[in-house]
Amino acid sequence: MNAPSTSPAETPFAFETFCRQPVIRESAAAKVALLRGPIYHDDPAWEPMIKHEPDLIRFFAEIGVRLTIDATDGFAFLDQAAEGEPGSEWPKLLYRDRFSYDVTCVLVVLREWLLTQETKTREDRAPLRLEELMAQLRPFSRKKDANVEKEEKRWREAINKVVALGFLKRWKGEDAFIVRPIIRARLSIDHLKSLRESLEKHSATRDPSAGEVA
Repeated sequence: MNAPSTSPAETPFAFETFCRQPVIRESAAAKVALLRGPIYHDDPAWEPMIKHEPDLIRFFAEIGVRLTIDATDGFAFLDQAAEGEPGSEWPKLLYRDRFSYDVTCVLVVLREWLLTQETKTREDRAPLRLEELMAQLRPFSRKKDANVEKEEKRWREAINKVVALGFLKRWKGEDAFIVRPIIRARLSIDHLKSLRESLEKHSATRDPSAGEVA
């Protein structure tokens, strides 16, 4: 009498064997890093991501998530399929970031600063000095007679949040920053214009400690 065959559903998954596969082991770090946030060319996960790019694109596409890689500027990030695209109707893994008023002001200033750098060669581009960044942020203060120390502290906290988000990188311990070019991908020119208009309308009429800006 023949023994009953085991269906695929009844076959136990060999987790340890699966994890030992070279491709799985090499690409795992890149998958995890991307799920945590943007990665850059100096990240240990960058090379495995480039090596296994087709596999990673398929891996994330299965859940309606797009992998965007900019090899020229050296950054990569995940983004949910846009409304109307295949996969957009599935449950969302990622959501569009909504930032506080202060953080949005910093991002707008950084994006505009990047625009001024586009005509310069890589060798001519200098880091963004903290005092220059602060000077660009002060016009967004809600009150012209606001306490200077409190305003400085507020903007520094917002800058620190932008650093934590990966849009800024501190320059060799100095009061200067490298502006990550990923801002170009996350904040288009059209979006920049609409945000700038919104911030100018709200800067004199709302409490910047409350609410969010899309």
